[in-house]
Amino acid sequence: MVKELVVAISLGILSTLLLSISIMGNDGAANYGSAFQSLALWTLSLVPLFISGLGFGVMSAAVSVITGAIIASLVLSPVFGLTYAILCGAPVIVIVRQALLWRGTEEEKFWYPTEYLLIWWAGICVGLTIAAMAVVNMNDELRQGLVAGMDQMLVQLKELRGVSPTMTAEEFVALMPQFLGPMWGLFVLLSGSLAQGLLVRFDKNKRPTPKLTKMELPVWAALAFVAAVVLSLFLDGIWPILGAIVIALEIVFFLQGMAVIHVVSKRWNGRPILLGAIYMVLIIMLWPFLLVTVLGLMENWIGFRRRFAVTTHQEED
Repeated sequence: MVKELVVAISLGILSTLLLSISIMGNDGAANYGSAFQSLALWTLSLVPLFISGLGFGVMSAAVSVITGAIIASLVLSPVFGLTYAILCGAPVIVIVRQALLWRGTEEEKFWYPTEYLLIWWAGICVGLTIAAMAVVNMNDELRQGLVAGMDQMLVQLKELRGVSPTMTAEEFVALMPQFLGPMWGLFVLLSGSLAQGLLVRFDKNKRPTPKLTKMELPVWAALAFVAAVVLSLFLDGIWPILGAIVIALEIVFFLQGMAVIHVVSKRWNGRPILLGAIYMVLIIMLWPFLLVTVLGLMENWIGFRRRFAVTTHQEED
């Protein structure tokens, strides 16, 4: 018990240290190298929290988060400590709690389904967007600073590129939260995957790694995605929240689309090369990402994996 408590506290301190370095380490430098370093450290700052939770349990994750929040409050400010607890700690605790749910017996455990973990993740993204909207709207000084910075960027864009934006700086700032929530959500998802990989490597994981190829999102999630897309085209008044729902569910169905490709591609000759080419195209261009998302959406009704999956007899051949 004492050993686990020490480990949890240590992981909380490490998380806060990495996040503090990402914020204070660039000395105001604004370049691609410093931005990439900050993003990497932000992601890594969540890994210790996930290691604590996925390796030792929900209570361990809670201890790590509380430790990190206290250290952040003492070293930086109480506001930063509270922000750390909400943006870093709360999503980790929620995901860890759901991930470690299971039914059955000790000999045969049925873990919480991967698809519902991703739906919880999408909900977290929307929650983070709502939090970002609240911060921007409640802090007038912050909002005015963002508007001024965006206005300057738009002026430079027009001068250097000759492009006249169709949106004002105020509209851009109002749009930002719908991207900030899913973007931070991606950091959460990536850090959780990294933590699980490390735990599996050292045989310290509490649950097996979820298999994305087995995920089957419910039909109601597909209907919600379609409804959110349609509503976002007509209801401009509440589009930040709808936009966050669309982006988060788009990522979820993209993952299901990639699951379809990985299962169906078992029939292909030269599968590693073709999969590598698909990933390369997805990195370079945007429209294939949308195609894969549609593929994942249609999987709910067509069932490509059931129709085109390799059978046991084919695998033997």
